[in-house]
Amino acid sequence: MAGAKALVVKSLKSPPDIEIAERDIPKAIPGTAVIQVLAAAVGPGHGYLLSHEVPGFSFPLPSVFGAGGVGRVVSVGSDSVSLKEGQLVSIDPFTSARDDANVEVIVGLMDGGGSKAKKLYDDTWRDGAWQTHAVVPLENAVPLDEEALLGKHGYDVDDLTIIPHLSIAYGAISSIDIKAGETVIVGPATGQFSGAAVEVASALGARVIALGRNREALAKLQSTIPRVEIVVITGDTEKDAQAIQAFGLADAFVDFTPGSVQGEPSHFKSALMSLRKRGRIALMGGMGGNLSIPYVYMMFNSLELKAKWMYTRDEIRKIVKMIEVGTLKIGKGAGHQVDGKFKLEDYEAAFETGAKHTSWGSSIVFNP
Repeated sequence: MAGAKALVVKSLKSPPDIEIAERDIPKAIPGTAVIQVLAAAVGPGHGYLLSHEVPGFSFPLPSVFGAGGVGRVVSVGSDSVSLKEGQLVSIDPFTSARDDANVEVIVGLMDGGGSKAKKLYDDTWRDGAWQTHAVVPLENAVPLDEEALLGKHGYDVDDLTIIPHLSIAYGAISSIDIKAGETVIVGPATGQFSGAAVEVASALGARVIALGRNREALAKLQSTIPRVEIVVITGDTEKDAQAIQAFGLADAFVDFTPGSVQGEPSHFKSALMSLRKRGRIALMGGMGGNLSIPYVYMMFNSLELKAKWMYTRDEIRKIVKMIEVGTLKIGKGAGHQVDGKFKLEDYEAAFETGAKHTSWGSSIVFNP
């Protein structure tokens, strides 16, 4: 007896080849939880991803898209000892094979490549959060303190869809051990993920030097988030380095160069040259090309370079705790704005709206 529905991507076509499918409400088996989805994020590029083949992004067809969301527990497998029916949870889309932690996928977005990852995604976690009822790995239903979040802080479930973005940012920040009192460069800093890195670094007590080309967007970060300095990038590597160094040498640099950047990003060398000795660098962007680095300069200055893919299970739980206790603010008071709320049936309008809202602080959601 049908009682659920899902937004099913049937094939990659333009316009997107999608249908709203009626389904039975699933029942949890061991190792899983069934979540009634209350809100699920729609990213700026999701409409494009569902209508074009994009290198590096592969997922099975047909399937349900949607990476993460917020909902309530409907049922749990017999091996669950903590989750309760009706409990509010964040759906963590990043999961790994239980018998090989090196096999990782983002449920509702991409399988990450490789035969093992494709098997994990295709055979088990095929469907994401753009549906009324999602089956998720038991450990990916992250408990939320409803009294604190919806009560004390006054957030709503749409606000909470930002948790995966903040977790990705924290993954980069945690990888290079940014501490209170340190200065960290974030660049470019005005995107949805990079702006989240500015928020998280500040919440941890660091000072942030935010880089970008859009002065207005940078000013919004500075006026909203504590301890933020801004530098408008000109493309002149030496000039931009001098502007960054006007705030003193930094302890760390988190790079979020997006996939849309063609060629070498000028800000990377400017930021790298603005680090103190033994400075740390984290790569967390989506740049498709190669990056040249000043080998000898980095060696003489003992600079540490790390790349980070997503986050750990512990890191997403730490982000949740920071939001629950109020260390990390979200919602309208923190500069966040939900610019569109849509039913699954209105997916075309959701994709169109999402494509127009790409900057930090903006989000679009499905309310299935």
